[in-house]
Amino acid sequence: MKNPWMSAWLSVANGLVAPARGQIMAEMQKSQRQMMLDWQRLWMESCLALWFPGGRGKR
Repeated sequence: MKNPWMSAWLSVANGLVAPARGQIMAEMQKSQRQMMLDWQRLWMESCLALWFPGGRGKR
């Protein structure tokens, strides 16, 4: 048997938490995207350093 008070309490709690959860998820995706871009940049620099040693530091 359902408890109507518990159901009402959970509905209100979910309504209050939903905006914060959305902001947290957006920030997490932003951080993941930046982490992947940093990783790709580092990986490409490492690969290019193998093909062209000493190319970046001698400008």
